[in-house]
Amino acid sequence: METVQPESSSPRRLRLPQGLLIIALALWNVITLWTARDRTAWFADLAILAACYVLAEGIGAPAQQPRLPRRTVEAGVAVAALGSAARLPGLPSGDGVSGLVGGVVVLVALVVLVAVARTHTWRAPLSRPLRFPLEGEWYVVQGGGRPLNHHARVPEQRGAVDLVGLGRYGTRTRRDREPTAFAAYGRAVRAPCDGRVVSATDGFEDQDTRPGGRARYQPAYGNHVFIDTGREIVKLAHLRAGSLTVSQGDVVRVGQLLGETGNSGNTTEPHLHLHAERDGVGLDLRFTDVPGRLYRGRVIRAFP
Repeated sequence: METVQPESSSPRRLRLPQGLLIIALALWNVITLWTARDRTAWFADLAILAACYVLAEGIGAPAQQPRLPRRTVEAGVAVAALGSAARLPGLPSGDGVSGLVGGVVVLVALVVLVAVARTHTWRAPLSRPLRFPLEGEWYVVQGGGRPLNHHARVPEQRGAVDLVGLGRYGTRTRRDREPTAFAAYGRAVRAPCDGRVVSATDGFEDQDTRPGGRARYQPAYGNHVFIDTGREIVKLAHLRAGSLTVSQGDVVRVGQLLGETGNSGNTTEPHLHLHAERDGVGLDLRFTDVPGRLYRGRVIRAFP
């Protein structure tokens, strides 16, 4: 049987050029709203602007960007777009129906795409739901079906999620890029299930998150804990070096401290990678204390 090497479990953020592209599209649409020659054109441009918003919020991961500039741009675009509606009484009706239909089709297509990806299921349930392994506020940066989850390409990781913390500067609590600046770093990770530890590694240093920092070549999961429940293997990865409290062969109980979130392995910033598999096939994650599916863009607030 062919073994598939797990791909990078790192959270892929909305890159700056992509973010700038979406902002440019939004601003361009605002300009077209203010220069629309008739009402039909105005509503067509509004549909395209709404489609840009769905693209950014649904397929991107905007909360990874610093809060103040992101909210400023969002508010500015919304106010400018609504303000342009004051022009409508003075505009002719117009007859460019094809442009309006095209804009609505694009908007509906994106809404359906995001909805389907967020509600996607592999129809491969866990034997029993897990307990969410983290406490506090977390952001799902990878999760759901294609195109919201790059793990979907790897059979054993197809149901995986990547979880990052949120702070004032996106996923950071201060401006610098030291590991400790990331909101996820050093947070307690607890056992999501009962079972036996079948693999535990604690010897890899964190990847260098500073600009220009060199990547350390490590196994994809880095420091990790894999738990065999008797029906599936639950994998938690990218833990902080020296934080593990369990070893291979240990029996763990749900809620037991396993270690802390870190930045070891194939990763670009501190986060927790979590997935469950059975016979090399990824399963749909479900939790006793977090309702619904976990998909990119969802904020989870889990408190004891």
